[in-house]
Amino acid sequence: MKSTIQVMDSAAAATAGFAAGVTGATFAMATTATSDGLGHLVTVLNNTATDHSAKTIALVGTDENGNVQTETIAAPGTSATVTSTKYFKTLTSATPSATIGADTFDIGWAAGSRGAWFQPDLNSGGEFNVGIGCTVVSGSPNFGVVVSYDRSAWIAHGTIAGKTANFGGQQVVPVRAMAVQFTAAGAVTATFLQPNGRD
Repeated sequence: MKSTIQVMDSAAAATAGFAAGVTGATFAMATTATSDGLGHLVTVLNNTATDHSAKTIALVGTDENGNVQTETIAAPGTSATVTSTKYFKTLTSATPSATIGADTFDIGWAAGSRGAWFQPDLNSGGEFNVGIGCTVVSGSPNFGVVVSYDRSAWIAHGTIAGKTANFGGQQVVPVRAMAVQFTAAGAVTATFLQPNGRD
């Protein structure tokens, strides 16, 4: 039997969670990790009326499972916010393609977050079946389960999506990884149980 229990308390969005008022050609992170230990979408807020959207920002850190990860996003336009498409548990650097001069950006995270992956045993020799149980502990989370066939592209689970209360379901089609993903902050305990899997 292979199983794991994850206790996740997804943090609310923090506009300047990684750094406030960065400027110039090199951005220094005040902190390099999210406050809840989950992977979050990274946000960059332009505090000025200058349009910097022709520039890019190279993000370097780790994903929700601790793997090294990079993403290049467009810099924000006038008083705008841009958001990454990948989830970062840590952000070690954010480097603009050109200086932003005396203007300032805030670098933080969105409410969108993702927990560590459960990776099923695909060599158990039996019928594939993973039970998934999610219990709301506190707050008003909105969450679901996402699955991946290649550990890079993720799709929403067919029935465990947009949940705000306790919910249980299963995954019967073989996948390489699955994880709980939040769109609103709150605490959830998730249990993944594969009866014929091996740890």
